[in-house]
Amino acid sequence: MTSRLTTVILSRDMDTLLRFCLIHLGVAAAAAGLPVHDVVIVDNASIRHLPAALDGAPPYRRLRLDAHTGFSAACNRGATQAPADFYLFLNNDVLLARDALSAMIAAMAADPGLGICGSRLMFPDGTIQHAGVLMAGPPGGPYHVGRRQPPRAVSVSRTDFQAVTGACALVRRETFEALGGFDETFTFGYEDVDLCLRARQAGWRVRCVQAPESLHFESMTPGRQALGAPTLGQFFQRWLGRYTIDG
Repeated sequence: MTSRLTTVILSRDMDTLLRFCLIHLGVAAAAAGLPVHDVVIVDNASIRHLPAALDGAPPYRRLRLDAHTGFSAACNRGATQAPADFYLFLNNDVLLARDALSAMIAAMAADPGLGICGSRLMFPDGTIQHAGVLMAGPPGGPYHVGRRQPPRAVSVSRTDFQAVTGACALVRRETFEALGGFDETFTFGYEDVDLCLRARQAGWRVRCVQAPESLHFESMTPGRQALGAPTLGQFFQRWLGRYTIDG
């Protein structure tokens, strides 16, 4: 049976944080009234293998990778484990708000041309972590609008963007399959922006739901920032001059 939704979470150690992520996901899935919901945890070469279950968390499937694998390849492999109408790619350091998943699914249902839908994410201190991605040229490149600003810094009426973060992104199956998933030549960083730009190039829209607000601790996996640094040059090589510079 095909799941209506499959959530794919890439995780490396940090089981306690993953447990809370899963508990919040379970609450959000229940609020969305999902009849069938699969959760695939891609254990990306954790030192201690992910256990079969985490106390209090909803059930999940495990995909163990014994060699450390890039984000794109790991997420693509996770999606193949449970084909679905929609794929939610979720970081293990995101705690979804109760109605966040409902809002993203409702946006997809209301707009068949919407291929990718993200969500507003907040830092623990109450400032914005993500409310959509804006595009700049070198040296900075893509950046999160309103980052480290109070919630009012980005209007809740602004929804369409060129890209959203892959930390919490709902992707329509037709979109994901037509694009061949994440580009695996991007290892850690900018693969989410690349996916969004390719989706827009193919005629799909990209949106960020601005309410409710979920919590994102950001880059909790050890070494995450260093892993992503080299791919900015790769991103510019492919996309510079092919996207709109946001004002």
